[in-house]
Amino acid sequence: MPGPPLPPEVRDAIADAIRRTPTPTQRAIAREFGVSVSTVYRVAADADLADAWEDRREQTEAATAARAADLSKRRTELQAGLLDDIAELRRRLFGEVVHLHVVKVDMVGEEVKQTVLDAGPADWRATMGAITAAAQQTANLARLDAETAGAGQASGLLEQFEQSLAAARRDREAAAAAAEQDSTG
Repeated sequence: MPGPPLPPEVRDAIADAIRRTPTPTQRAIAREFGVSVSTVYRVAADADLADAWEDRREQTEAATAARAADLSKRRTELQAGLLDDIAELRRRLFGEVVHLHVVKVDMVGEEVKQTVLDAGPADWRATMGAITAAAQQTANLARLDAETAGAGQASGLLEQFEQSLAAARRDREAAAAAAEQDSTG
């Protein structure tokens, strides 16, 4: 059940706040006047100011799209790097392995010696584990990119749905106002 109607001076003050440049957010106006966000929307609709936040919405959408494109580019760069790492690991898979050994010399010093051997089963397992992990991360990044692109489409559908609901509400309110005017007039 809605509360008591707003006094005309409060409605006018809210409408003036909506007209400010730059237009404050709906939440900021609601906080300022101690009303709900839906009340701010209602006052905006009554004062023909419902599109006051359209520029902000477009800016948000543009910033979101730019951020998504940047993240997609970075994921692509990560994928390319991982694929390069996989190629390097595959090249090394059957190559030689350098083992470093610390050897004591004359009881006072140490020396590092290296032994070069062909890769063995333990090296192969470790290398294949690294290749598998890099390949999995590449696939995860590709999946994330695909899901993110889908989220943008879903967001567009939700926005269309929201606009349709708003238009239907305006039509209902206009019909109710016309019916009320006909019954009183």
